[in-house]
Amino acid sequence: MKHKPTTIRDRLGALWGLLRISDDDYHAYMRSYDELFVDSPENTRADYDRGLPLNGYPQGSSNELTELYKVIHLLCTLGSVEKMYMPPTIDSEQSVLQNQILFERIVAEDLNLTAGQKVLDLGCGCGAIAEHMAELTGATPYGINLDRSQIEKAWRNPNLPQANFAVGDFNKALEFDDESFDAVYAIQPMTYVSDHGFTFKEVFRVLKPGGRFVIDDVAALDAYDRDNERQRTLIQHTRELTVFGGFWYYRYWEDIYRAAGFELVSSVGRPAVELIKKEVALFDKYEAAFKFLAKLHVIPKKTDNLMQRMHANSQSYIQAEEEKLLTLNWHCVGQKPK
Repeated sequence: MKHKPTTIRDRLGALWGLLRISDDDYHAYMRSYDELFVDSPENTRADYDRGLPLNGYPQGSSNELTELYKVIHLLCTLGSVEKMYMPPTIDSEQSVLQNQILFERIVAEDLNLTAGQKVLDLGCGCGAIAEHMAELTGATPYGINLDRSQIEKAWRNPNLPQANFAVGDFNKALEFDDESFDAVYAIQPMTYVSDHGFTFKEVFRVLKPGGRFVIDDVAALDAYDRDNERQRTLIQHTRELTVFGGFWYYRYWEDIYRAAGFELVSSVGRPAVELIKKEVALFDKYEAAFKFLAKLHVIPKKTDNLMQRMHANSQSYIQAEEEKLLTLNWHCVGQKPK
């Protein structure tokens, strides 16, 4: 079967899940913002220039993070980000979903895979990216993810080999033998790494010689000044909206690769602001609709509260990207020496 983007059926299923959410899951989600995104670690260009070490994300792969993703995955599926990432703008005339497909073709080329090889997706979510990678490359997909509900969704996908997807944590030793994979990739989960050196060395270990490790994740850019209160607020709002943990200047990512033994093939940031505007406009409509329906008691008030919490301060995200304070798409390709 050909890989398809998020369907109406997917969106209706997500809405049904939100309408039926338990009180326990609701309260856990609302609490998670204060537990996950307060005093999150940052390393700016000024830190890098001063030679300060990288501060990992101390909470790591916590229960609170699992509770957050259990709910926010449903909210994201209502929009265009069931795959749990905002792609860079490859073609501004196309939709967010189409830009995801275009971007994943770039990732597939970077992975340099051939049919029958094995590729591992770190933080694989529901396996939607892995499904597309398998179609594009002919490789056999594997994936690990912290949130069991998303892994269960991957298990229900007839296009994915069920046994290859498991609940797993990249902050712990990977449960694979040395030199198991021909390539590894991670699309926007790596801000929850608590010890970069450990995780990158684990990836290095499970890769075959010549294998590539591709990441695409948030990075601080040159213009970001942590001492500027307005900029710091824009970043904090963006952190809460897009649920990233640690925030590190892009050159730290490059150095992590090299320290783990990789040869850095490429390192480039890509903006996503034109797509962000489209997604924010869509969720503005959802937010207005949820507020109206909750007022009429057609949907539970807590469902409206979930949408408002997720979508709060969304304009800050647009401003932060327009001012080039950050990118959600710093893209690195590293290769294990042959």
